[in-house]
Amino acid sequence: MRFSLTTLLILFLCTCGSAQVTPAEALEGMGRGINLGNTLEPPQEGGWNNGPAQESYFDRYVEAGFTNVRIPVRWDEHTSRSAPYAINEAWMDRVEQVVDWALERDLWVTLNGHHEDWLKNGYANPNLRARYDSIWVQIIDRFQDKDEKLLYEIINEPNGMSVAQVDDLNARILGIIREVEPTRIVIYGGNVYANSAELFAAAIPQDDYIMGYFHSYDPWPFAGQAQRGWGSVADYENMERQLGGAAAWADVNNVAVTISEFGAIHENDYNDRMRYYAAYVDAVQRHGFSWSVWDDGGMFGVLNRGAGTWPPEKDILVHYYPDSPHRVDVQVENEAGSTGPVAKVTWENRRQDNDAIIMERSVNGGPFEQVATLASDAELYEDATVEIGRSYAYRMYTHRPDGTLLHGYPQRASITSNVQLPFNGTPLAIPGTIDTKDYDLGGQGLAYNDQEDSNIPGGFRPAEGVDLEPNGKGGFHIGYVNQGEWVEYTVDVATAGTYEVTASVASEQSGGAFTVGFPDDNSISFPNISATGGWTTHTTIASQGTLTLAAGEQVFRISITGAAPVNIDELTFTLQSTSTTEVVAGHGTDLYPNPVGAELRFTLPKGQGGQVDASGTVSVYNAAGERVREVQAAGNTLDIDVADLSAGSYVLRYVTDARTTVYRFVKQK
Repeated sequence: MRFSLTTLLILFLCTCGSAQVTPAEALEGMGRGINLGNTLEPPQEGGWNNGPAQESYFDRYVEAGFTNVRIPVRWDEHTSRSAPYAINEAWMDRVEQVVDWALERDLWVTLNGHHEDWLKNGYANPNLRARYDSIWVQIIDRFQDKDEKLLYEIINEPNGMSVAQVDDLNARILGIIREVEPTRIVIYGGNVYANSAELFAAAIPQDDYIMGYFHSYDPWPFAGQAQRGWGSVADYENMERQLGGAAAWADVNNVAVTISEFGAIHENDYNDRMRYYAAYVDAVQRHGFSWSVWDDGGMFGVLNRGAGTWPPEKDILVHYYPDSPHRVDVQVENEAGSTGPVAKVTWENRRQDNDAIIMERSVNGGPFEQVATLASDAELYEDATVEIGRSYAYRMYTHRPDGTLLHGYPQRASITSNVQLPFNGTPLAIPGTIDTKDYDLGGQGLAYNDQEDSNIPGGFRPAEGVDLEPNGKGGFHIGYVNQGEWVEYTVDVATAGTYEVTASVASEQSGGAFTVGFPDDNSISFPNISATGGWTTHTTIASQGTLTLAAGEQVFRISITGAAPVNIDELTFTLQSTSTTEVVAGHGTDLYPNPVGAELRFTLPKGQGGQVDASGTVSVYNAAGERVREVQAAGNTLDIDVADLSAGSYVLRYVTDARTTVYRFVKQK
């Protein structure tokens, strides 16, 4: 057959244009990516915290600047359990539709087997191995003609399998793929949770079109459990040691490596979390990895899928580089001669040829807005417009000469005082309903005690530590509680008397408990709260007992006493009686000695007529609210044996038909 010169040129161009992309080229093209997590891997799509996948998500990914998306898929629930192990056709169509949404937008796509625990826990069973083989045969049959930007990942985190078993699985599935697709890039990993050390331990397939992967949530007590902070010198060194070691291994073994999952949960401190993301993106860029941040729409959520909006983390993930502004810090100072606090923002520039520094500010968790244009070498911004009771987050950005956007990472500070104040400037009214989100201003240790610095959901009062989440009714309630936490409220009691207290609560679990306490250890409890059917399914419950309150302004405290979670929405105080009860703060001289060692003498108070009322009951309560003594009054004085009581603070309450008098004393050893 004879070919013209034109024909030969066309054949040459077609051959060159269709050359298969190499793993190194794929790694560069994949760049920065995101996971479509908790979506196609539940037993049924939409069965967890997210609804079904939407095409609009992929528009958001592209608009944000991501260049790859990992699509975790669970095949088990859609595959027959007997040979030939057919995958449900509708499910295969659905997966293909989602993959096509990504490919149509020129995104690199990773498709895998995710949460296939049946295989991981029973790999020795040949029938289970045959089932997974069949799944991959069917995947290849459906997707073999797709663009080369589609990559196959053999399995996600094969926890439960040994190194040898994972090596066997990698070799077997790769062989199945190669029978049909000799040059499709295939991603393999190690066993257990697929961290970098486990990748190093796995056998490297002898194949020109393979890529290794590992996951990184290090250190796990920070990234996955929010049990510690992040940002020390040691933290940076450990991150560099891990990622630098992985890069060195990849170079020595000539393996392209992608980090297909990393992230940190929202429960972490805001500043630590932003600092962590920036350091991670910086390091992976320097070491030449592609990556896909884990987005599960929940604890690790990135895209707000319902609203189609992005949090500040997005600009770190997409626009942070090794030459971005870094070492960002915000400090609040009260300078001599100033009329109020000043927020000082400092950072370090890593370029000398960038353009102007643009400073942005977010107030109380709102959108970032530009507040200043600074010189290109600026490393300080002072904001004297901050106000007490608000939180402020700052970030800056600049550009390289080629126009590349270089974002710094945001850091936040709350402007507090050493004075506890009502949230809206006016004490809350009793009788009435108290909205728990309206706790006092004053900050950690003064108006509240919360075990982590950040407001986990962050939807209201985001810079403060009390965790406020949407209550399903258009407002917010206290959630994510831990035993030992407390919040305080300044109230104005209009009428002295006895009050019934009810609480609106919600929980998926039973066992939550809390108390409502006023001065002089005057408190009631809500113990062992039952499950209500959901975190936003509220039920009104009554306290054990009632409160006897004095009139006037005072502060009460909600204290979390149970280990189980419970969401607290509202407290309602209803006046029951005013005719026979009065609360009087007892005088210290009525108890002697105080502190006391063995015997406490109580001088009974006099009534309105100047006579001693010895008709009442004396009760002693410990700091936990437990009654440890109860005796009937007689005469003018009463000697109470307290020798066997533990050292600590106690309350003595004298109750008659006319009034209740409350005293505090200290028991010594």
